[in-house]
Amino acid sequence: MEKTIIKIESLKDYINSEEFIKLAIKIYELTSFNCSDYPEYKEWYFNKQLPETINTDKRNILFVRNPNNYDEIISMASLKRNEEEKKICTIYVSDKYRGLKIGTAIIEQSMKWLGSNKPLITFPSYKLEMFKPFINKYNWQLIETISELYNQKQELCFNGSLNKKLTKN
Repeated sequence: MEKTIIKIESLKDYINSEEFIKLAIKIYELTSFNCSDYPEYKEWYFNKQLPETINTDKRNILFVRNPNNYDEIISMASLKRNEEEKKICTIYVSDKYRGLKIGTAIIEQSMKWLGSNKPLITFPSYKLEMFKPFINKYNWQLIETISELYNQKQELCFNGSLNKKLTKN
C-alpha cells in the first residue's frame, strides 16, 4: 500500500472565500453528533468557535478532506489558544478513516498551532479507549475527572483543569 500524504487545512485560509460557509457547515455536520454529549455544542460552534476563528488569532479549525472526494470532510479539530489555555476543543476522524494516521497528523498539527505538546483536552469517560493510543503516545496526564458536567457521567480532563473555568462562569 502506498503512503498517503495527509493534507491538513485551516478554515482560516478560507475566510475571504466563497467556500468558507460551505466548509464551516460541513465541518459542523461531521461533528453534530456531539450535541448528545454537549447539549450546547451547536450554539458554541456557530456563536463562539466560528466567530473567534474569523475575527481573532485565538481560535482555529483544522480539517482534512477525503483525498478521493474533495467535497467530503473526514477529520477536524477545533482549537483554542489564549493566555490561560491551549486547548483541543473538539477532535474527530470519521469512523471509516480511522487507523490511517489521520488522527495523529491532525493532533500533531493542532499541537503545533497551539504551541504545546500538552494541550488541555477533555472528553467523556466512555471515549477513553478511543483516546488511549494518543494519551500513551504523547504522555498526556489525567488531571481531573468532573462528574455530571454535561450529559455524561464523567468528563476526563487531560493536561489541565476545567475547575478554574467552571468557577469563573
